[in-house]
Amino acid sequence: MDLGRGSGWVLFSQHYMITFRPDPLQIEVGEPVALVLNVCTKDGEAAELVGVGAERVDDAATPAQRLKLSGGRDGRYRAEGLSFSSGGRWEIEFDVRSDGETEELTHEIVVK
Repeated sequence: MDLGRGSGWVLFSQHYMITFRPDPLQIEVGEPVALVLNVCTKDGEAAELVGVGAERVDDAATPAQRLKLSGGRDGRYRAEGLSFSSGGRWEIEFDVRSDGETEELTHEIVVK
């Protein structure tokens, strides 16, 4: 699951594995960030990423964001439109589908 240059995060569920990293690698508050992702089943087959979203966990007043997906070939995606408007705890949500079943995976990051 090559993400190109740089390192990132790995998420596991019973059925899927997602690796992702920010682009640019250093996240700056208020600056646009894309996510570079690889999505596959536990068997190593490409899975379909049907949605990515982000919301601030510790501030309900901050609106949730839905990201625009591109790619998808061989489970490789790019999600754009993310901006961490402030520091704090953020949850990234991934909706993955394979064989008609959709599962939500989440990962929390802290932006300083």
